[in-house]
Amino acid sequence: MNRNDLKKEFIGLKVRITYNDFTFKGTIINETKNLIYIKTDNNQIKKIIKKNAKIFTMNQTIDGKTIIKRSEDRIKK
Repeated sequence: MNRNDLKKEFIGLKVRITYNDFTFKGTIINETKNLIYIKTDNNQIKKIIKKNAKIFTMNQTIDGKTIIKRSEDRIKK
């Protein structure tokens, strides 16, 4: 994972997220310091804690621990 890839906005990305023993597929609709909100393919909204998540998108894997900060702070640095 390229460090510059972590500086991008995640809202709007189509992703697959594994969280504990669950897997969710959908679109990221919001992001806070510790949470990702995903709208699943069956129109449910799930709140997922970043710290415990693995995010798969565009042939990349992102460990949620590496993005624990507000999106605007992550993009600035």
